[in-house]
Amino acid sequence: MIQRTGVGTDMLDLEAIKRHSIPVYVNAGINARSAAEHTLTLMLCCLKNIPLISSNVKKGMWKKQETGVSCYELYGKTVGLVGMGAIGKHVATFLKVFGAKVLYTDLFRQTKEMEEQLSITYVESFKEMLPQIDILSFHCPLTQDNREMLNEEMLAIMKDGAMVVNTARGKLINEEALFKALTNGKIHSAALDVHYEEPIKGVSKFAAMDNVILTPHIAGLSFESFFSMMNGAIDNIVDFHNNQKDKIESKLFVL
Repeated sequence: MIQRTGVGTDMLDLEAIKRHSIPVYVNAGINARSAAEHTLTLMLCCLKNIPLISSNVKKGMWKKQETGVSCYELYGKTVGLVGMGAIGKHVATFLKVFGAKVLYTDLFRQTKEMEEQLSITYVESFKEMLPQIDILSFHCPLTQDNREMLNEEMLAIMKDGAMVVNTARGKLINEEALFKALTNGKIHSAALDVHYEEPIKGVSKFAAMDNVILTPHIAGLSFESFFSMMNGAIDNIVDFHNNQKDKIESKLFVL
């Protein structure tokens, strides 16, 4: 068997695995809260311009009024979530507390009860959602169908000054198109935890941009989530070894 400590399978040769009939197990949702907290942190850092402001203060620059009015509140903003799985639901829960409006798009619509509980509104397509939102956040797996779904065409129909947050998979975004949109001011800022190539080779094209936050694919990692992921993975392996597959069937990734 193959055991993932997380949920992503895009790094696996699924065709070869399928040919050899090897079961793949994941621990879906085990790091969802950590990923959602990191997502919310990135949103707030973009809105409040935290990295640049902190850097300026450390350099002795004290521009209180000028700096303050360049920041924004999360309250009242419209956030678009791509994907409403375990992570998306946690993010939506956090955003509800902040008083943000949440739109979402997904291959599978949530029940009416769940939409009411999370205060989320379903939008049929990614393209339809983009002109309506202030912040775009990705929470979906990478597939052949959604590769570079945020490209030059899609960026063009977003609101001027919108923000982009990605804690899902780097190849969901055409980085050249995003770089251009950040440079010309179409997009206000971006926070990227995941990247087109990982690890980043050399220095990222975004490194010198004050309106971009970069983290090294750590959204789902925290002390607590890492401990849970390792324990969950080992439990699955032990159950599989002891032929107690009924305990882990719910965690089987269907090829």
